[in-house]
Amino acid sequence: MFVKLMLTEKLIDINIIPISKNDSGLRAITIMEQLNINHLPVIDKKKFIGIVSEDDIWNMNNQKSSLGSIIKKLNKTHVSIEQDVFEIVKLVNEHNLTMIPVVNNNIYIGGITHKKIIKSLASIVAMQSDGGVIILEMNKNNYSMTEMAQIIESNNAKILSSYISDHHEKSMLKVTLKLNIKELAPIVQAFERYNYIVTAHYNSGEKSDNLKERYDSLMRYLNI
Repeated sequence: MFVKLMLTEKLIDINIIPISKNDSGLRAITIMEQLNINHLPVIDKKKFIGIVSEDDIWNMNNQKSSLGSIIKKLNKTHVSIEQDVFEIVKLVNEHNLTMIPVVNNNIYIGGITHKKIIKSLASIVAMQSDGGVIILEMNKNNYSMTEMAQIIESNNAKILSSYISDHHEKSMLKVTLKLNIKELAPIVQAFERYNYIVTAHYNSGEKSDNLKERYDSLMRYLNI
């Protein structure tokens, strides 16, 4: 199974319209109720300044006051277009968010809701099965799933699932491969012989690996 996820951009929900710092807390609550979320992005002339939560508003002395009165209390968490699904889920899980803003050069681009993430991640659930994961980086011009599959199959393994995500360098790709075996060393060495950049790898028993931690965050999040 091959799944291509240009993640952040595809996950953006066009219905998440930011609220101005000049708007009142009551207006923010009304919009949250309409969108069925507990957080909203706050902007000042298109510039992202933070996330306001339902709790932030109810803790205001006067909910009719503008959000500008609590700017210093706003959560500044956000993601960029380049971040992959694990990074997004990690932040949403850590900050217990129902929506996370996408920001580019301090300008608000759009929002990603927790429901949108869950709906778009069905393909990654296959990673819960036993086996190993290898993450590669490569130039877009060098991408060949056929060659990668041949390298893996020559080491008596199979690809269970895969997906492509954006790289911070536009000419590059990140490719995540889920394999049916746990012993990855021979395959990692084979990729390196073919001049692939192996940025991470783990099997289902490696509890300390950073990618494993991000995967666990995903599983916890999907169980919310």
